[in-house]
Amino acid sequence: MTILVAAGLAILFGEKIPLERLFEAFQPMIVALSIMIAAVLVRLNRGMPSLEWKSIDPVRRSQLTGRIVEVVREYITIVAINAVMLVYLVSLITIGKGEIGASWSVLGQRIAAAMVGFGLGLCFVRMGYVIWRDLDIVKLQKALIDATATKDADAAEAAAAAAAAAEKIVDIKAAGLRKISIPEPKAWGK
Repeated sequence: MTILVAAGLAILFGEKIPLERLFEAFQPMIVALSIMIAAVLVRLNRGMPSLEWKSIDPVRRSQLTGRIVEVVREYITIVAINAVMLVYLVSLITIGKGEIGASWSVLGQRIAAAMVGFGLGLCFVRMGYVIWRDLDIVKLQKALIDATATKDADAAEAAAAAAAAAEKIVDIKAAGLRKISIPEPKAWGK
């Protein structure tokens, strides 16, 4: 899907949007890409969640930590892709609209515009994918936390029930009840 969206934007930008017109949008594009990088860097700073790891099911714990490592790799990929895109946009700005219009062929300008579309598509789709992956990890964390809390609550409830049963046995013994003899049951009609 990532490649399809990026390729679709590349075709759209290369065919329909002249590179000289894109210069007006470069500044907002640079700001958006910079914000995305900053958001990823903030997320990278969070690391692993703080949980009582020993009380969590080892298989589910391994799933969670594995997914967190995978998404961190995705973050690094996003930072790299966005950095390349930023360098590309700043390079185009540095070359300048006048120089590009005067010395670049129409095909060269279309390819450069297509690369802008491809890069933006790649950046935004990858960012959306990582947001979806983060949501997946949060759902797994919720399941693990709920399971741990339920396990703790069940253990506390079982301990309270055992204490109540022991207290009732003490009460019964303290009541001084004596055993009575019960005759064997007889069949009806005999």
